[in-house]
Amino acid sequence: MKLLLASLFVLLGFSRFFSFPVASDPDQTAKVTANNTGQDTIEQPSFMAVKINLTPMQVLFIHDTAMTAADISRLLNKGYGELFTFIYQQKLQPVKIMGFYHSSQPPFVMDAAIEVNRAPGKLTGRIKTKRIKGGNAVVVHYQGAYDQIGIAYTGISNWLTKNNKKAAEPPFEVYLNDPVTVKDSKLLRTDVYQRFE
Repeated sequence: MKLLLASLFVLLGFSRFFSFPVASDPDQTAKVTANNTGQDTIEQPSFMAVKINLTPMQVLFIHDTAMTAADISRLLNKGYGELFTFIYQQKLQPVKIMGFYHSSQPPFVMDAAIEVNRAPGKLTGRIKTKRIKGGNAVVVHYQGAYDQIGIAYTGISNWLTKNNKKAAEPPFEVYLNDPVTVKDSKLLRTDVYQRFE
């Protein structure tokens, strides 16, 4: 499990702190391929924004701050290690591995988080709990390398603008597959959720 988390956040790197251009229609999947020049096909990440009714979630998290972008992976890895240790000690069931990012410039404020099946009886150390409200949300189903996930955030922003909606709280990421077993980074899948009013 620690190898999975270490690999995940090494690959995540600085990705969410940059924005990338997207297709003019944010509801449309954006894919680009190279022309027929004999060069390798270059495939951009793809994403699709979908309105959903978000189910409430019980989440354990560790809040942390990285003073430099280089510290992000190390701090998230440490946080996930503490969370998984606690989850297994408390006989909880992990549901989703999540990340909350509260700033895009130094200092980088973030939460390593895991949805669990129930609230624990007692918390220890740096571990905190919160309940994410259900309700209206947009989720961007993103496929591609973590270092280009900024297009998912741009897609959310475009969707909110197009649909005259306002973000209700910061977005969060849910990691759907394992970068240790997925050999091609273009096949990594992440859902980015944004509750809205």
